[in-house]
Amino acid sequence: MPADLLESHGAASGLLPFQVPLTGAMEIEIGCGNGHFLCEYAAEKPGVTLVGIDIKKKRCAKAREKAERRRYRNIVIVNASAQEVLRDLPDASVDAFHVYFPDPWPKSRHRKRRFFTMENLRRMHHLLKEGGRVHFGTDFFDYYIQAKVLVALHPGFAIAEESAPAAVLSSLYGRKFAGASKRIHIFSAVKEASADEQRQQDEHERDVDGGIENDEQS
Repeated sequence: MPADLLESHGAASGLLPFQVPLTGAMEIEIGCGNGHFLCEYAAEKPGVTLVGIDIKKKRCAKAREKAERRRYRNIVIVNASAQEVLRDLPDASVDAFHVYFPDPWPKSRHRKRRFFTMENLRRMHHLLKEGGRVHFGTDFFDYYIQAKVLVALHPGFAIAEESAPAAVLSSLYGRKFAGASKRIHIFSAVKEASADEQRQQDEHERDVDGGIENDEQS
């Protein structure tokens, strides 16, 4: 991922400049808030660049301070709209997206403002590496169903057996809702190989199996 991309967003927000590795694993939290989840999750992912995106400047500043205080060098905070950042990222550059407790916009006339739309899901699909994941969590059952239906309708995703990382429950809203005994609805989706990619993989496996059989017979 081009380092100057995130530097430009950082400069525009007034935050200190930062660098992002051009290679290696990267996961993105959309709507990182004050950085609670990222700072809990970072301990599990020391070799992964964790990018938090939030449109509110004060939240980004708090998230950055929290990461610096805990000396996590693998956390990058971007003050920008998620759509803006997703638009500029190169395809197949992300290992996972985390979308936890996004604004539910509960009124029917406002639901078009929700982040989890088919358009954004398609963009995340392009950005994910093969086998990459989208983790989603909300306390609004209606939003949970909407997001899960969109994933089911997208031919490039499958619901994963594993759920989202446990660290989501230690986030600000995770602790708040758990303390209030409010149910949190979570699912994960995995990016599947395209038909062409699967065909190539099958052909490769057949070639490998054929080579092994020939060696055994010789």
